[in-house]
Amino acid sequence: MVHAPVVSSLVQRNKVVAKRKGALAAVTAGGAVAAGVVIAPVAGIVVAAGALYLGWDWLSFRIKNGMRF
Repeated sequence: MVHAPVVSSLVQRNKVVAKRKGALAAVTAGGAVAAGVVIAPVAGIVVAAGALYLGWDWLSFRIKNGMRF
């Protein structure tokens, strides 16, 4: 009973999802900095809260799936 292809596809899928979540968190953090500089510091703080949530979502996903950094 060998499950290697199924496990491999799950690992690959998790890597792709983690990469997408990390990229979204990084882009949002960059947007928070830009909003803080261009619009107003308050707007930057609001967007930074969203970036913090997305960063936590990415980190918890990696931890839950046993992925290294």
